[in-house]
This record gives sequence, structure tokens and C-alpha cells, in this order.
Amino acid sequence: MPESRLHSMLVLCANDALPDEHETPRFDMRAAIKYMRETRAHTAGSWLMYADTTRSTQTFLERNARLASHLPDGTVHVATMQLNGRGRGRNAWISPVGCLQFTMLIRHTQRKQAPVVMLQYIMSLAIVEAVTSLPGYDALPLRLKWPNDLYALHVPVSDSDDSSGSAPAFAKIGGILVNSSCARGEFTLLFGCGINVANRLPTTSINSVIRDYNDTHATRLATIPVERMLALATAKFEELYRTFLVYGFDPLLKAYYRRWLHSDQIVTLADRDYERAQVVGISATDGQLQVRSLQSPRTVYSLQPDGNSFDMLRGLISRKL
Repeated sequence: MPESRLHSMLVLCANDALPDEHETPRFDMRAAIKYMRETRAHTAGSWLMYADTTRSTQTFLERNARLASHLPDGTVHVATMQLNGRGRGRNAWISPVGCLQFTMLIRHTQRKQAPVVMLQYIMSLAIVEAVTSLPGYDALPLRLKWPNDLYALHVPVSDSDDSSGSAPAFAKIGGILVNSSCARGEFTLLFGCGINVANRLPTTSINSVIRDYNDTHATRLATIPVERMLALATAKFEELYRTFLVYGFDPLLKAYYRRWLHSDQIVTLADRDYERAQVVGISATDGQLQVRSLQSPRTVYSLQPDGNSFDMLRGLISRKL
């Protein structure tokens, strides 16, 4: 079926022509624009496209290249539901109501200090920092899994079929998929983002984490509407991106390591005869994961983000087939 027919509703709005709640009943466009203005980003989210239901926000822009070529830098395409959301490789992304799924278009001129490969790390960090940089939200257990997954501490609930005797553990709540093309020295990047904001199934959500934190710490942190999460994430990306353009990724490493799951983690390298190694960090120039051999401590291996799969539960890194 043509992509256009999968859009039950598609709105491209300008500031002076906002649709009302009857036109976008599952996404408050006026609230979204209000939040965007409050965050004061200049480029990211400056134009907003909305579809109630689509196959994939990223697929839509990829298959409508002529339209995408005319869209302003920073355009965001958001949908309430996706029928065929995409993850890395052949993975699919489930997109029920309560998830925030969007694709942002960014045009990036390659610079020595700002390699394009690092932009996926900036986006994933931006999403976590968008929440944890809010006053009172810093201690929320939101984390990054290399290279581009978002995790949160999952506290099993009593009515869950598999919750009996289960202890809290980190579970995936989102991910980033970046596709790019290059012409005349300029990259056009489509950042596909899926974040479980308000639906605690199948694992947990940002708002579930906030409620659990309130219960544990006797706080009253407000939950975050999907529309506000979109504004926070895109504005934080722009903030980090501007730093990156001038200084590279080095100034962002401290924040990245603070939020990631892998500090000093012991892993097994399947493609090196199951050799054991310890995570050292990531390269600030190409995003490769650096691990030090436990057998030969002077040996440090560099692992490509797009060529390897990281099984968190088993601590196993293997080449993707």
C-alpha cells in the first residue's frame, strides 16, 4: 500500500494555523507548540509535521525524498502510532499509544572536530538529559546502552504475569536509528527516535519511573506529557549539538559516562574466542567501544557500533549477522 494511504491524518502546520483538538485528538498540537516555544530552540523542532497513524515516520521521509529536500533544517515528523516502526538491523519497534516516536531532519556539514558518526550518541544523550536536567529529576534511573538504546529501571508490578519474585532491573524504553545521505559535502540525517514516555508496557516508561521515584522518595515530580517530551528532547539535542560543532564530543563525555550502563563492565567477545574484557569507554571521534583484554591488559580492542550486537543480560558482544 502506498505510504500516503497509511496516513489517516497528516498535518503540516505553521504558527498561525494550528489545528484544534478535533483535528489531532491524540496529540495536543497547541500544547506541543507551546512547549517548543518555551524551550526556545532555534532549529530543532522549528517545523513540526504530525501523523496520527503512519507506517514509520522515518520511512515516510525516506520515501518522500523530494518533500524532505524542501523541508527546513530541524523539521520534526511525529506520529501517535506507527504500524511498522523500525529499529537497528531488522528489528521492529512497537509503537503503542503513550510512546513518542518521531524523526528529525538535520543537515550537517562535516567538520574535523565534529564527525557525523557521533551524532547518534548526541541524540541518545539528549533524550536522557532532557529529563534528568529538569530540577529535581537528576537522580531518575534513566541510562544509555551503547550504542544508541535508552534504558530505565523497571520495577515489576504486582499484576504483571512475570513479576513474582522479580527484582528491579534495567529495561529498554527506547532507541535511536540514524540514516544519512551525503551530497556536496553536506550530510542529510534522519534521526528516528522511539521513546516509551507514558505506557508502562511492555517494560516500563519514563512516567512510570517518575511515579516509582515519587513513591520511594516522597517527592511530587510531575509526569511528562508526550508533547512536552518532544520539545525537551529536541531542544536538548540542539544545545548539545551546538557544543559539539565547536568543541567536538570531548566536552560531552563526562555526561555520557554518567548516564551509561557500562562503566568497568566485564564483557565476553564472541568473535575473539570468547575472550573476557573490561569496558574502558568510547572513542570521542568515531564512537567505537573500547575494551581492555583481561588476558592481555596492554591490548585494547575497538568495536564498531554498526557491526556488533551487545547482549546486556549475558554481557556478550558479537558480530551482527
